[in-house]
Amino acid sequence: MAAPGPRTSLQTVSETQAERETQTARPSRQETAPGAASASGEDSGARGSRTVFANILCAVDGTHAGMAAVRMATQLAGPDGHLTLLAVTAVGGSGDYTTAAISPSRVDRVLSSAKRIADDAGVPSTTLADPGGPPVKVILQRASDHDLLAIGAPVTSWLGGMLIGGVTSAALSQFTTPMLVAGRTSAGPLRGRQILVASDGQEGSDRLVELAGRLALSQDADLTLLHAVGSEFEAPPSRIQAQAHALGLTLPHAGQAWIEQGKAWEVILDAARSRRAAMVIIGSRRLGGLRALGSVSRRVVHDAPCSVLLLPPEQ
Repeated sequence: MAAPGPRTSLQTVSETQAERETQTARPSRQETAPGAASASGEDSGARGSRTVFANILCAVDGTHAGMAAVRMATQLAGPDGHLTLLAVTAVGGSGDYTTAAISPSRVDRVLSSAKRIADDAGVPSTTLADPGGPPVKVILQRASDHDLLAIGAPVTSWLGGMLIGGVTSAALSQFTTPMLVAGRTSAGPLRGRQILVASDGQEGSDRLVELAGRLALSQDADLTLLHAVGSEFEAPPSRIQAQAHALGLTLPHAGQAWIEQGKAWEVILDAARSRRAAMVIIGSRRLGGLRALGSVSRRVVHDAPCSVLLLPPEQ
């Protein structure tokens, strides 16, 4: 990592404060901007204004990371939210040659385990097995009817993911719904823990920072705003400070942002490790193919020691 340059004062912004069913049981998604709450306190007395993601699709496959995604999703949805637990079996062939990526017996076990997590947390959920394929296409199509897609992190490193691929890696260049990528060690409540939001100060970053503020408020979590000086999308310090000020309107005691010199992905990963962050929130340009070699969000998703919440570009 490049030698760090002058850093503004680091200020943490915080607040003191059923069996397998069809989709018909799932609440409909309201027409809101990506990442916005499905219902606010002003719009509905049944759902609190603090809820940011109320209607979440969890793609489950039985892996530790997939179950971690379910646990994190229960925290974000809360008891007034709803989870749809989806297993894609990707059945192919016909007759004697019919095969599935996940056997029916394993699907039952995986969905039952995921539903138990939701039930224990008091979060309403439905389970769904879809025989379609390819898995990434099925997952992303179903995610379009939800506020958030929760999925397990890739099991490979950044370079391995580029070479081998996988459902999560493929989704990074195609997703249109905010996506939570949970690592296998992502567990425990967010309350009182550190959330990092990485802003490049460019168009659309205000939306990202505003979402991070509402999420930190809803989870009683600490929030730090990051910006890398010398990166491809370096913004004037005044722009980042303005975003920090905007956070102060949502969270009490907001102060200066953390501005550090270096490559954006290195600054983010270093901060995530040193701050023991529970989550990183970052925007994505959904780069694919060879262009993905320069993707900051892709590097962070593969190598972060915590969950990563990605916001797609505005449509």
